[in-house]
Formats: sequence, C-alpha cells, structure tokens
Amino acid sequence: MIELQHIIETKRELLGRETYSRNPVNYSEGMSEDQKDRYIQYLAEQNQELKLNGEAMKLVLDDFMGKIQELEGKMSAVESSQAGLQKELSEKSKLCRSLERKVKSLQEKLDYANQERFGDRRQKVRKKTSDDKPERPDSDREREKEDYDGTDGTLRTDSVDDSQSRDAKEYAKKERDLSNRPDGYKTMGVVGEPVEHPSDLTKVPGRIIERRMVRVFSFRTFLAEERFEMVHYAEPGKKPKWGYFPTEGHPEVVTKFEGTTATPEFLQVIAYEVYVKNVTFGLLHQWLTDMGMTISKNTLHNWLKKGKKYLDKLVCVLKEIALEKDSIVNCDETWCKVRKYDHYKKCYIWVLVNKAQKVAVFFYENGSRGREVLTDFLGDAELKGIMSDGYNAYVFIGDELKSAKFKDTVHQVCMSHARNKFVKAANQGGEQNAVSFSDDMKELFEKERSYNEAGLTPAERLKERQGMATKEIIIRIRSRLDSELANDSELRSRYYTEALNYLNHFWKEIFAYLQDGDLPIDNNLAERTIRKLTTQRNNSYHYGSDIGAEMAVTYHSVISTVKLHGSSVWNFIGTFFKKIFNGCRDYVNMVPARIALAASQC
Repeated sequence: MIELQHIIETKRELLGRETYSRNPVNYSEGMSEDQKDRYIQYLAEQNQELKLNGEAMKLVLDDFMGKIQELEGKMSAVESSQAGLQKELSEKSKLCRSLERKVKSLQEKLDYANQERFGDRRQKVRKKTSDDKPERPDSDREREKEDYDGTDGTLRTDSVDDSQSRDAKEYAKKERDLSNRPDGYKTMGVVGEPVEHPSDLTKVPGRIIERRMVRVFSFRTFLAEERFEMVHYAEPGKKPKWGYFPTEGHPEVVTKFEGTTATPEFLQVIAYEVYVKNVTFGLLHQWLTDMGMTISKNTLHNWLKKGKKYLDKLVCVLKEIALEKDSIVNCDETWCKVRKYDHYKKCYIWVLVNKAQKVAVFFYENGSRGREVLTDFLGDAELKGIMSDGYNAYVFIGDELKSAKFKDTVHQVCMSHARNKFVKAANQGGEQNAVSFSDDMKELFEKERSYNEAGLTPAERLKERQGMATKEIIIRIRSRLDSELANDSELRSRYYTEALNYLNHFWKEIFAYLQDGDLPIDNNLAERTIRKLTTQRNNSYHYGSDIGAEMAVTYHSVISTVKLHGSSVWNFIGTFFKKIFNGCRDYVNMVPARIALAASQC
C-alpha cells in the first residue's frame, strides 16, 4: 500500500513538472555506434523493467480494487444490519411503552379490585389540595354497571369543613334549634291511648308522698290459630251445603284470605318482613317455626303469590299513571341472580320512576337487559323526557323506538355518572386534569341545589340555567374537553380516557336539562329507588325462580310508590289486603294517594 502510494505521488509530481511538456532531449548525441548500441540495449532493458513494474502495479491495483469492493460489500451489510437493529430497537421501545401502559392499567384494575373486595364501599377516598391538606370528598356511589356504568352512587357534598374541631362540632350539635321540630321528635310515645296500670293504694305500707306514672314500652307479637266450626246442613228442597254460624262474641265471618289459610293481617306481616325488612324466606320460616308454627317454605311462597295476584292489578294502574302524556321519568336497571333449572343466571330488573306523580314501577321480563324490554314496557306512551345512564338500551330513544311518538322525547344522561368517571380518574388513575372537570360539574350541582332550596318554579329555574354564569361553566368544560381530546392519549389512564369519551359522546344528553326547567340534572331518584332491591339481593343472594323475581318486582313497585308518598308501608299493605278481603276491587282508588276513597264493596 505504501509503494503504491509512493508511485502515485511520483506520477503526480511528474505530471506537474513544467519540463514534461518541453521538447525531448537527445541523449545519444556525440556517442559512437558501439555506445549507442549499448545505450539502446540499456534503454530496452529499462523499458522491459518498467513494463513489468507497470503490469505488477496493475495487478496490485486490481487486487486493491477487489479489496475495496469487498469492503464496500461488508460496509453495506453492516449498514443494512444497523438499519434492522435500529428498526428492531424502535419496535422494542414502542412495545416497552405499550407494556408500561398495560402495567399501569392492570395496576389500576388491581387497586380498584382490592378496594372493591377488601374495602368498605362507603369508604371515602380523600384527595389532597395544593397545601397537602385532606379535603372532604363527595360520598361514593354504588359500583358502576359492568362494562359501562357503575358507575358509582349518589354524589353529595358535605357542608362541614374538616378544619372544624371536635369540640366545635359538639358545641354546634348542642346549640341546634329544635323549635321547628314536631313534638314527637323531642318526646317518646305511641299512637293511641296508653294502657295504664294503677297501683292498689291499699297495699302501700306507709304514707303516700307522691304518685307518678312511669312509661314502659313493650311489643307483644304472637301467633294464634283460629278454628271456625263449619256446619254441613241441608234446607228443605235444596242441596246440602257448608256454613259458619258464629256465636255471640265471635267473628261474623271466616277471616282467612282467599285461597290461603292466612288472615289479611298475617299476609301483611310476612310481606312486610320479606320485602321491607329484607328477611329471607329461610329466616322467616325459622322465626315462625320457633314460635311454634308448622309450615313449609313453599306455603309461604304460595301465600305471597295470592297477594301478588291482587297487587299486580294495582301495579297496572300505577303504570298508567307513571306513563301519562308529557311525563318525565327516570329509568335504571340492576342485576340479580335467578335460579334456572340446575344453575344460576345473571338477570336484570328494571325500574321506572315518575317524580311528579310519585310512582315507581319495577318490571322483569325473563331477566333480559335488551332494549326490547324497555320499548315493550313503554308501548305508545307520549313522554316528555327519559333520564337514564349511558347504557345503550336508552341511547336510541327518539330515533329507533317502535313508536314514532318517541321522536319528540328528550333523552337525558345522568351528569352524576359523567362526574363520577372523572372523580375515579383523579382518585384511582392519578389524573390531576380530571379534577377540573369534576369541580366544574360540582358547581353545576351546587347551582341546582340552590334552586331547590329557593323553591324556584320551572320557568324561574330555566331562566337561571340559561344565565351567563352557567354558560361560562359549560364553555369552560367544552374547551377543556376539546383540548384534551386533541392531545396524545398514549400516557392517559384508562379511567381518564373513558371519562373523556363518555362526556364527549353524551354531551347533548348530559346538558339537555339546560333547555327545560322541568328536566332533572341526574338520575339519582331512580338509583335511590332501586337501591332497596339491591340490598335485598345482597341479603338473599338469589331468587329461586323467575316467579320469585316477578313477585319481588310487584311488591317493590307498591312499596316504593308508598315511600314516595311519605306514607307508612305497613299501614298501606294492611289496609289494601283488608279491603281485598272485604271484596273491594276499586284499584283506581286503591293507589296510595287515594286508598281512603276506595269503596268497601265493589
């Protein structure tokens, strides 16, 4: 390589000389012939040597060029390998980021699962402010519906600041003004005249100083078996028949409920125990057995079925009231386990609540959660609005329901569900940007609460909802939402992404309440109504059959409606069964609001 470089440099030097272009010099001038021959021979030898050197140099150059081509090939292979490694490294890096996001998502799911499994559902997750001071959060809602909602439970704002001391709280409690409370709030007592037990003063072994009645409360519950003597007799010219002929001081009629051996009062007790106090049939049977009654669980079921037969007709009337023209209703559904032959199946029970009419109706169509359950129940009702969560059975209201009348029905989506998703994204997903959305929606809820406290009419409420203060909040939420959706979503938590998509997808339905003063802001009414059924589900674990689930929805429809009216469930059930026993079938006037108007004989 060094010799080749030297030769090249020499050639370049020769080419650069100025003498190279001059006329050649005659070196043989003045030589003899013999000297010329020897000189020629010398030049021939030199020429031959230069020729050999040139051919050798050519071979060296050929070998050098071959080496260069070989090195170029190797260099190309190295570059190709480097490009492949860089591509593989890039793919590995993307995979690593994807795995990191997946690990984060799985960790979120694990944390949430641990909270659901081992934590108290009522446990509050405290978030920290900029000063690292815990702030009292909103109360948790129930678990969201699988695959979409759960959402979690009702959002409330606690008015008591954490900075208050315990002494201050106790002092405030002691200073409460009870002047506006009824007397029954401050004193104990029982409705009706008390049973008095005076002392026999003749037995007092001394001088009487003072006499005072001491109140003692007792509860006497007992079972009694009644037997009515039936007489089989025949009148002249007539077929023999059975009859009861009461003696003086005894009931005039056989006081058993039709199709049973139980009185209306007894049916009232077992219905109240099962569907109000959430006592399982097993515990109810055990209670009656301990009291000395011999009865089977199937018999108890059959007696409640007899009551259901008449309550179903009452529920039909309640349904007509709930679906009156231009009504605004709240809808929700919850799952339950129902025994189907030799296995348990996850089924669903629905509820529809009309706040204005104070009516709640539960319905169960073989446990289905499909949209046809809702459409069949609604029929041709001309409703003004339907409030629900984001479950897709409600999404198509106004577009694809079988009745064209629903095209004018306003479909609302609960804002509490949307806000809860941002609360979860902040608390469990660690997304600080979600706090701004939650705070803005919280401010809208506070405005609605102030309207309720002020007792505004629908027209006044609509004016406030369309005011500049509310519009500023809506604009702020919309602009922040558009900004977040435009940003890269790779590093977002699963909870935050779900919250943003939910708010964007149901934007129109969530804020539809701003266009009408009668429309609610959330679906808490339906969720509170169905929560009682959820409690019973947790206690009884399952329904033994579809009939058991259908029986539950009938009783709960009546019970929830009575509660919405603020009446006593115990008194209503007792009054209803007694009226049925006495022959009354005026179901229109047997609804909770008018049961006192029902005729005794129909």
